[in-house]
Amino acid sequence: MMSPLSKRLFHRLLGCLYRDTNGDASRSILVAGAARSGTTWLAEIIASQIPCRIMFEPFHPYKVKAFSAFDYFHYQRPSTDNAQLYAYCDAVFRGRIRHPWIDREAATLRPDYRLIKEIRANLFLKWIQQRFPQPPLLFILRHPCAVVLSRLQLQWATDSDIDSFLRQPNLMEDFLSDKMDIITQASSDAAKHALIWCISNIVPLQQFAPGDLQIVLYEQLVAQPDTIIPSIFQKIGITDYQDSVYQAAQKPSATSKKHSAVVTGNDQLAQWQNKLSATQIDDVLTVVAAFGLDAIYDDSPRPQYDLKGFGKSFGSAPDNF
Repeated sequence: MMSPLSKRLFHRLLGCLYRDTNGDASRSILVAGAARSGTTWLAEIIASQIPCRIMFEPFHPYKVKAFSAFDYFHYQRPSTDNAQLYAYCDAVFRGRIRHPWIDREAATLRPDYRLIKEIRANLFLKWIQQRFPQPPLLFILRHPCAVVLSRLQLQWATDSDIDSFLRQPNLMEDFLSDKMDIITQASSDAAKHALIWCISNIVPLQQFAPGDLQIVLYEQLVAQPDTIIPSIFQKIGITDYQDSVYQAAQKPSATSKKHSAVVTGNDQLAQWQNKLSATQIDDVLTVVAAFGLDAIYDDSPRPQYDLKGFGKSFGSAPDNF
């Protein structure tokens, strides 16, 4: 087993030497979701079975200069063209961009696929799908309390993330104008992190038509890997995978921290019930309910709305959605 330093040197070397020669956008796979929802874990499960170039968060405007003209959580109306955004996405999906940040997980010299792992594209996923229908898109959802706990443990910022939403007039008009009371009343860190989770998820969940957004529920992937993993590979059009994928699913992801349940051996789904205070849980769930997402997640560690397994979009939820 390589040491952390050896791993970094290995990835840095491969990031310089790999050859991504197939510019067909259909050879790309996009794994998206809110931060700390399991995007890296899901990407690594897939990558364990195919020779691929993992492209790590290419839509990060502070890390990648070519994307610096866009907001931290950029929102794009599906009906509105954006030539600059299109050109950048085209470069990503065709493998025409190389960057130390994006290639930090490079592990294959001659990849057959590109696996794009992203947490900042949620607000223009529908725009992407309409203009780049070739890459399979997987969207992972995880309980907001689990996500908030992870963000709190990492001491991540809240106000700057929320500001990225509030300074975008089109996003405000389309999704947030009727949510300003709950946004301005969110004073605790837990409530603010919940706001970020809600906004990051409500946009794609409302924009996609039933069946158009392939959702992976984190909790189902943890509890039912024998069912969910075959569905994942079916969606991305890969049938030749090995049983070793189930061992890969048991490994902590590259972004797991020492306090993560998958590392400590604690219950991955229920850890937040013991780590968050009753007040913090109430703050999170109050925000979630205000956004109408309590139809999926409440104070239980498992999702309450049955998406009928993998392959259904949230658009098929009850009428209030």
